[in-house]
Parts: sequence; structure tokens; C-alpha cells
Amino acid sequence: MRSISYRMLIGLIILVVLLLVIIILITASLLLSTGNPPEGELSGVYGIVVTLQSVLAGIITTVAEWIDYIAGQIQKLGGII
Repeated sequence: MRSISYRMLIGLIILVVLLLVIIILITASLLLSTGNPPEGELSGVYGIVVTLQSVLAGIITTVAEWIDYIAGQIQKLGGII
């Protein structure tokens, strides 16, 4: 019985994250496709792609740092035992 509720909770979290990503993409496309973007910004879909690439690179870097940190902690614990 508990596994069903955990699965529903995980599914709900994934759904909320996907909806937030969709809202962010729509908002960014509306802001950048006006044809008159602020100075230094790219307009249209190309601007969204560049922005998403930089965001994803930041997320991947952060996840890699956390994995490295966790692996270091596991290695320390393995050395103690």
C-alpha cells in the first residue's frame, strides 16, 4: 500500500516540475519574441535555446559537484570502517 502512495508522490513531483518548465518556456518565448529585445539579448527561439543550454550546463555542473561530494563522503566512511 505504501509503495503506491510513494509512486503517486513521485509522479506528482515530476508533473509539477514539467509544468513549471513549460510555463517558463512559454513565458521566455513571449518575452523574447517581441522583435525588440533588450540590448545584448537574443530574440525568438534561438534565445530560448541559448538560455536553456546555459541553465542545463549549470544544473549538470551542480549535480556533478554533489556526486563528487557524496562519493568523497562515502570514501571517507569506507576508510573509517
